[in-house]
Amino acid sequence: MQDHTRAGHPPLAPAFAARLLAELAENDAFRLHFAGDPAAALQSLGLSPAAAAAALQGSSCLKVEALASKQDIRNSRELLQNYLTSHGSHTVVYCLEAGRTDVLSARQPRQDRP
Repeated sequence: MQDHTRAGHPPLAPAFAARLLAELAENDAFRLHFAGDPAAALQSLGLSPAAAAAALQGSSCLKVEALASKQDIRNSRELLQNYLTSHGSHTVVYCLEAGRTDVLSARQPRQDRP
């Protein structure tokens, strides 16, 4: 089993990530819940307490000081979905941060390269 304490969280299941992003992009009550108690917010979407704790351990990208706007999340939903479900460090701690959702586009491989 991989240790994610320094590497951020394990990849999220695609269906869960899609639901999380939908709630963050559309639901004001959920956004307030996530900003105030991310572990409880993740559990409200179906993660177990252990999985919610794993998702928030270390330098997790799910820890934010100021949540990105609903529009920013909508505009970056595909990039965020790919990032949250991929195997990697998940330590871009500002991927859901206000004004920073575009940072993931710089991490994507360019499509015009062979």
